[in-house]
Amino acid sequence: MTIEQQKQWLADRALRAGFELVTRADTAADETEKLAFDVVSHDWPTLHRRKGRSVRLSRVTFEGVLRVQDADTFKQTLTKGLGREKAFGMGLMTVIPTE
Repeated sequence: MTIEQQKQWLADRALRAGFELVTRADTAADETEKLAFDVVSHDWPTLHRRKGRSVRLSRVTFEGVLRVQDADTFKQTLTKGLGREKAFGMGLMTVIPTE
């Protein structure tokens, strides 16, 4: 996945997860470029399983600004995680209030 696809992945799931991604006031050509967040790291760790099989994961760290739209849904996202790979420790969020 490209960085733009990873950013779009988060943008596509934001409202269902109880938040919206804040946009910048600039005039970027692409909608995902207007969002006030970015991918700060990404890698593909491999989990080795028995019998020589392994699973390759896509791990991405996003950093930026979001606005909570639905507090109850957002609390569920914080406690349960976001995305398919939650069982592998992915999808966790750290939130720091700005106000």
